[in-house]
Amino acid sequence: MAHIKVQPFGRLATGQEAYLYTLKNKNNMTVSVTNIGAAVQSIVLPVKDGQKRDVVLGFDSAAGYERTGLYLGATIGRYAGQIRGGSFWLEGRQYHLFKNDHENTLHGGRRGFDKHCFTASLEEDDNKVTFCAWIEDKEEGFPGNLEVEASYELTDKDEIIMIHRAHSDKDTVLNMTNHSYYNLDGHDSGSIENHRLKIYSSQFLELSEDCCPNGNVLDVSGTPMDFLTMTRIGKRIRQPYRQLQISEGYDHNWNIAAPAGAMKKVAELESSAGDVRMELYSDLPGLQFYSGNYLNGGETGKGGCRYGFRGGLCLEPQYYPAAPNYRQFPSAVLRQGEAYEHTIRLKFCRVPG
Repeated sequence: MAHIKVQPFGRLATGQEAYLYTLKNKNNMTVSVTNIGAAVQSIVLPVKDGQKRDVVLGFDSAAGYERTGLYLGATIGRYAGQIRGGSFWLEGRQYHLFKNDHENTLHGGRRGFDKHCFTASLEEDDNKVTFCAWIEDKEEGFPGNLEVEASYELTDKDEIIMIHRAHSDKDTVLNMTNHSYYNLDGHDSGSIENHRLKIYSSQFLELSEDCCPNGNVLDVSGTPMDFLTMTRIGKRIRQPYRQLQISEGYDHNWNIAAPAGAMKKVAELESSAGDVRMELYSDLPGLQFYSGNYLNGGETGKGGCRYGFRGGLCLEPQYYPAAPNYRQFPSAVLRQGEAYEHTIRLKFCRVPG
């Protein structure tokens, strides 16, 4: 039976206690998660010559997660990505949300799930931690009292299984994901531009000048958005392509063509030296790839590391951003009494050197 290590992680401004929960498998891989934001704090892989490598950005205490506006490792909700104009219509009624990104609502508004203190339950037989929270009706303007769960399981196959669940007492919109910043060279190793990435998608959502999708779907063919084959991230990131200029790099949703609800491989990521690979699977229709364009050294992370420009990247399986605003996008409506459940699976492979 696995043993889950529990450590104090600091006290929040509200007086609530934060904790760090560390899962370990038979290969000495560890995953640490915290109840503040139900966030991933570290993913530590044993690499060659007995060394260890932490491959996600994070903080040494809860205070960092409480202060940051960059969602490091957090569970995102109620709505990952933007909602255009900070409003949406549902069943003939318009809902107005807090605008925190230009004139749009991003990642749930002023107080998304990343700022909630979750309660934790441990399942040591399954090497699993489940975080639960109660989100009140009208928080940030969204309808429905919401019961949410975010669970993390570490397997002996070096897989991390993340499951997001929810129920609402009213019809609402919901789009949960995990916002880990990955750097397979090590969280403190600098730019991810020499990582190589493959995305299993031939389409992406066009952004308007405010970085929010405008409803158009574009083909990746002949553009810097084509990651259908393994490609170095920095290879085309500075091309004079308007979609890259708008967001100062990659920060777009790729559309995953697969049967709704089916688990499929959506991306592969390799470290600069090719010695660590991550495969990403999900049952959601979109994947947001963000190349860390707004990291600027202002965040002091683990071990005093300053996380600079493109010091990490995000791969976020999700419903499409702005889906509540565009009928042609897959629906992100959660009906009263229905169960929301989606799975994200990460598999890590270490290539012998």
